Amino acid sequence: MKEQLIRKAEELGFHKIAFIPVQPMPAWDEAIRVRKVLDPDSADYWESRGLVSDCEFVMENAKIIIAAIYPHQPYRKNLSKGQGTYSAHYEAYPKGRSSIAELGRLLTKQGYDVAVDPPVPAKQIAYLSGLGQFGKNGLIHHPGLGSYLTLHILLTNAELAPDDIKPGEISDCGTCKLCIDACPMQAIKENGVVLVSRCMRFYMLSSGIVPTEVREKLGNRVIGCEECQIVCPKNQAGTEHHMELENSPNFIDIRKLLSDYRTGLKKHMEPIGDRIGKNYARPQRILSMAIIVAGNSDDETYLPFLVETLQHSHPAIRAHSAWAIGKLGDKHVYEILLEAQKQEEHPDVQRDIEHALQRVVIE
Repeated sequence: MKEQLIRKAEELGFHKIAFIPVQPMPAWDEAIRVRKVLDPDSADYWESRGLVSDCEFVMENAKIIIAAIYPHQPYRKNLSKGQGTYSAHYEAYPKGRSSIAELGRLLTKQGYDVAVDPPVPAKQIAYLSGLGQFGKNGLIHHPGLGSYLTLHILLTNAELAPDDIKPGEISDCGTCKLCIDACPMQAIKENGVVLVSRCMRFYMLSSGIVPTEVREKLGNRVIGCEECQIVCPKNQAGTEHHMELENSPNFIDIRKLLSDYRTGLKKHMEPIGDRIGKNYARPQRILSMAIIVAGNSDDETYLPFLVETLQHSHPAIRAHSAWAIGKLGDKHVYEILLEAQKQEEHPDVQRDIEHALQRVVIE
């Protein structure tokens, strides 16, 4: 059965799979405890993920963990400022998940229980499985593939022989600090801890108001950053063979989203969901990110659309619209912002409008 699974995994696009016994993972528990201490604002984030280090909480009779790595190529980020970019990771992950589910069906057909990508620490399992080591940026990198990969897990009660694995050092980054220096938000600490509340990914496609500092750094990113991966020596091969995004229909058309916002964004969500995952393709959140991208575009032709979204029912969209208008507009938008300020009741949105008013007057 094990050899059959290995052959099938290769057919499904997995670079490698590994088999390890169900086991305690105290190192992961300790790592999360440290992160909560160093980054208290992220405590709710870790709780919301619902990850458990004890696989028996997920499957009481589990015997074996099957870990798999699904490689992908990054996209070249040579897009104009008005074209929304996303990391190829989010396009690859649903494909990897579908493939691991198909692999799991080989076991269920034999009558075994299987949990597909259960809420267990996939990175820690990948390390314990010998599939890679941790970078200082908190990602797993595989020798030869780097960190351009997605991780997938099967938990099963099947009687399968575990591999003879000695994981070795948890990291081989040595004194390299390239990812630390490249992080736009300085979220990566010297000890390899990533402060989630500083990472811009934490704010992408959120339902809340994105802090101004983060908006300014987002550029035209909709989801995913990758700056720490781009500079990593482990990713040299992947960076040299990245896929073109500009000459394909795969970038997110910001102008189209903004122009269609009143007539309905739902028609855009299915194709966007096919690219970045359906869980992320939510109209309000996509629109919110589109407004930030427009604000960072240096293109004043977005202003008519932003004046429209300034009247949106959701506070985050109004706040981001005011900020974007302040960045792109001049004294001609002063009266528009002033009228919005008179009508606005949300204190956070009021602050963004006030800052926008100050900006258009000064500039």
